[in-house]
Amino acid sequence: MSKARTTKTDILSVKLFLLILGGIAAYYVSSWIRGEPEWEELVYEPGAFGVQIAGKPNLRKLREEFAFGQMEFQYLMFERKEVQYAISFGDVPAGVAADSAIAANRDVMLKKMQGKILAEEAVELAGHPARQTRIRASDESLLELRSGQVGRRLYSLMAAGAPHLIDDNPDIPLFFSSFKLLAE
Repeated sequence: MSKARTTKTDILSVKLFLLILGGIAAYYVSSWIRGEPEWEELVYEPGAFGVQIAGKPNLRKLREEFAFGQMEFQYLMFERKEVQYAISFGDVPAGVAADSAIAANRDVMLKKMQGKILAEEAVELAGHPARQTRIRASDESLLELRSGQVGRRLYSLMAAGAPHLIDDNPDIPLFFSSFKLLAE
């Protein structure tokens, strides 16, 4: 191979390397400039609700075992400023009272987190009676859980993270209060 050809190959390799390096730098600079995703309204027809979220949520389906039977829940999850948020909903079997379903849902979360209830109070969820519970997990993280049942559908809003991220975080009340039902 001639020296001129080797030099051209070396120059091409250096240019390609710099181009890739520039692309990576541009990606990180644009991510830094963009910062955290902004709150925007999500209308989720399958769940018949609207809520403020940040970024694109992940959808998961999970089955939970309750004293009154098994329920399938859909979870929409996203993260903002190191706090994990979720909206879940599922249909409660006929004949199960709202208070029983809400308490059973809280107890399932408590067991999963190997946690302890720190506070609980009556609140509203989209104008309907609900319960809000603060749980400390075995790893010391906190979960704010707001659950309410409308008809046979049980809805829960959750925010979880390190205590310093949960305490006095204005995003959590914004998230909880933004929840609206599409039709009643």
